Amino acid sequence: MATTTRDGVKLHYERHGEAGDPLLLVMGLGGSLDFWEFQTPVLARHHQVCVYDNRGVGHSDKPAGPYDVHTLADDAIAVMDACGFARAHVLGLSMGGMIAQDLAVRYSDRVGSMVLAATYARPDEDARKMGAAPALDAKIIEPKQMFKLLMSMVLSPEFIARERTWLHATRERMLATFTVEGFIAQLAAVMAHDASADLGRITAPTLVLKPSADKLIPPRASDELAAMIPGATLQTFDHATHGFNVEQPDKFNRAALDFFASHPLADASRF
Repeated sequence: MATTTRDGVKLHYERHGEAGDPLLLVMGLGGSLDFWEFQTPVLARHHQVCVYDNRGVGHSDKPAGPYDVHTLADDAIAVMDACGFARAHVLGLSMGGMIAQDLAVRYSDRVGSMVLAATYARPDEDARKMGAAPALDAKIIEPKQMFKLLMSMVLSPEFIARERTWLHATRERMLATFTVEGFIAQLAAVMAHDASADLGRITAPTLVLKPSADKLIPPRASDELAAMIPGATLQTFDHATHGFNVEQPDKFNRAALDFFASHPLADASRF
């Protein structure tokens, strides 16, 4: 198990693939690197891929929160350093897309291009209400029920009914390292994120992926995000849920690969 440490916090990461431009995958709220299982082996055929667990989840440390996106982005840079990536493409999903935004603003020299999937520039009133819901109170969360609630918001009923075996295995992997405190600490970062004043400074070529049936982050948030980033491209996935990297992996992977291929890294990309 590969780890690096930043400010005393251990961060777990994995390297996959030996050729192509470096690519950093940044997962969303409560998700470990396992949630890239439909992306990592495919993308690693074309890229040197680094996946990792954000602080608060998986095999990374889970220090007391709350966290903020700046801290999580600084962690991402530490992971890039550990992987030997001086510069990389970045693919961020949900909270991972918020981290990617911060990387592109504060570490512009480290980001070649980026794909932002199912994410927002800032929470709207509906998102704020959801983040403050009593069901998300750390004192009363039951992990299995939390997983069930999240999956009902992230995946379609049809997928849940069809993929019960996969869901059970995924739940068991998640719960083996899950802590309520880590989840709530990450949630604080998501709810406090507001990059709207800074997105106009982004110079990295950007693709925004918009799942049209997202229950967790309103699809209109993708429209707003793409409008705020200079030159950003918006691609809509019809009938797609928040977890469209799982439900529509072939289309999701193709969109990312095609975009990164159209923006190859021109300079030395490794230390």
